[in-house]
Amino acid sequence: MKKVQSRTDLTERLCLLHGLSHEAFEEERRKIIEEEISKYPPKVQERLRKFQWTLDMKRKKCKNPLEACFMFHEMLMEQVYGENGLLENLHRFLESAAQLKDSVSTGEKLVISTPAKKNTLAKKKTVVTRVVDLSQFANPSSNGQGRKRASN
Repeated sequence: MKKVQSRTDLTERLCLLHGLSHEAFEEERRKIIEEEISKYPPKVQERLRKFQWTLDMKRKKCKNPLEACFMFHEMLMEQVYGENGLLENLHRFLESAAQLKDSVSTGEKLVISTPAKKNTLAKKKTVVTRVVDLSQFANPSSNGQGRKRASN
């Protein structure tokens, strides 16, 4: 309950600040964002700051808050449903898990292909392929190398 109350207080304070002084509101907004980012490990902080910078630059290009809201919504939808988005990666993960399960049970080699980051210089997409020998994970009783059971 306390967290909900503090969010309500924060929202009210920010609304009041926005009505009084846009500069004070922006300063408080930056302070809150920085406090949140600083809670994460340094590598994650760097990524979050870059992402926040991207958001701020895109927001500056918008003519009004409603346009910014629509732009942020489009960005979110692209991250979820777009190329190499969350949904596509979840499907890829499930396919890989099924393939892994089948490969482990038969002891065969598994080929994993994943899209690498875009090469921004060449503007090409590359695929990283790894071959994993799963014979060591095969059912031990099927290849005679399993532990012997104690007989009662």
